[in-house]
Amino acid sequence: MFTAGIICLGVLGVKAITPQKQIEAAEPLLIPAKAIARDLSCTTRFVHMLHEQGKIPGYRFGKACIRFKRHEVLTALGIQTEAAAGAARP
Repeated sequence: MFTAGIICLGVLGVKAITPQKQIEAAEPLLIPAKAIARDLSCTTRFVHMLHEQGKIPGYRFGKACIRFKRHEVLTALGIQTEAAAGAARP
């Protein structure tokens, strides 16, 4: 049975996710300061201050909208993620 982009083999209980579903599950490329603040356990104002001081990279859209790439911010602050740590191990 084929339903809305997902292949279901009901008898076997197997589901195959289409590429569209994989794209939706992926992390967004640019995220707001609120998400960075949550990752760093700080305020959004502190995140904006780090950006204004040039300590973390960000992308400005207009006067009020700034977005960040999580991996760039963590790299700039010298924070190693679990994924990067696992890839670095032999």
